[in-house]
Amino acid sequence: MSKVKQEIFSSTLQDSYKMTKSDFTRTRKQSFPTTLLFMISRLTKSLSLEIENFITFLRKDCGLLDFKTFTKSAFVQYRKKISADVFKKLSTTLTMEFYSNNESGVKLWKGFRLLAVDGSFITLPITKELEIFYGKTKNQTKTSIVQARVSVLYDVLNHYVLDGLLVSRNTGERELALLHLEYCQD
Repeated sequence: MSKVKQEIFSSTLQDSYKMTKSDFTRTRKQSFPTTLLFMISRLTKSLSLEIENFITFLRKDCGLLDFKTFTKSAFVQYRKKISADVFKKLSTTLTMEFYSNNESGVKLWKGFRLLAVDGSFITLPITKELEIFYGKTKNQTKTSIVQARVSVLYDVLNHYVLDGLLVSRNTGERELALLHLEYCQD
């Protein structure tokens, strides 16, 4: 079993990334792993169709014949019970597994990984919470907008994002590049 799969079904991950201690304590149609798996599946259609396709997949392809369906409302409620930080944890686990168990599959340039850092600004919705956290700036028309700086560390040859940061607009790109160093490894 892959480390990512073990991680998704581990009680440690659930305990670390549920929003409150009381979340996911009772047996329900949607468990922590089921909700998480549905969230990371590639959702391109309406939520109702995606739920139907997901249930069909679990029943036919995974052999979970007695898996019960759930509603859009139930999914939205359960989604709120999982911290967004779980995705960074799973991404790190996936990346570590790729580099540690796949030496022949890792593409190198002259014996080295080719990593790049790029940053940009992203305009966020105008809410008090985001304004307090990220700050606001004025655009060409002197209208105030909420913006954050985004920075990404990327493995160019293997097409993996190793780290991503979303911070205050006032944080410099060099400072962010230094923060990415811990994800570079040897």
